[in-house]
Amino acid sequence: RKQSEKRDQDLLHTADFRKIRLNTQINANLSELCKSEFDAVFKSAENIAQLSDIAEVCYGKDHKKLIDGPFPVYGSGGIMRYAERPLYEGKESVLIPRKGSLNNIMFISEPFWSVDTMFYTKMKNIHAAKYLYYFLRKQDLASMNSGSAVPSMTTDILNAMEIPIPSSEDLADFDCRIQPYFDQIRQNIKENDRLCNLRDHLLPKLMSGEIDVSDLPLPN
Repeated sequence: RKQSEKRDQDLLHTADFRKIRLNTQINANLSELCKSEFDAVFKSAENIAQLSDIAEVCYGKDHKKLIDGPFPVYGSGGIMRYAERPLYEGKESVLIPRKGSLNNIMFISEPFWSVDTMFYTKMKNIHAAKYLYYFLRKQDLASMNSGSAVPSMTTDILNAMEIPIPSSEDLADFDCRIQPYFDQIRQNIKENDRLCNLRDHLLPKLMSGEIDVSDLPLPN
């Protein structure tokens, strides 16, 4: 019985882990391509603007009174839960921690809720979100900490940040070039989540004998 259970687990884990590892490696490669594209357009940027010229920095809100639902709620560590309604439904946004892990910048392209320890941004140029995301990831926001006990960021600091801006044509071209990479990364993340959930759902049934895959060959 123990050998059979181990075989079932090995079959499930081998199939899922291979695909998860492959998706993770593909995403790492795609992220490097995106950074290379950003570096190229960043070096060609001749105009200097302030962050407030390309995006409005907005405060997140408390989420505790929201009931559960389909929309992700983001904190400085990532998704905390899912809630009934979004705080922001714009096409794209860059999330910036207000407290805690100040360098944990996030790019979001779906409706979401941002908690009160996170800023979110509304783009003033529809092609600026990905560019702003990679620019902020190059900055050491933790060194701009304005807090004493807890690392903190302010809208004044963010709004005054100087950022080299490419022409509108170059910015739009950059956005269009890397959009397919972002689409593939997002698709791979969703597939990994689905595989992890499927594995977690099936594993107890394999352990209990409810599902029997003893006649299936193990992959090499």
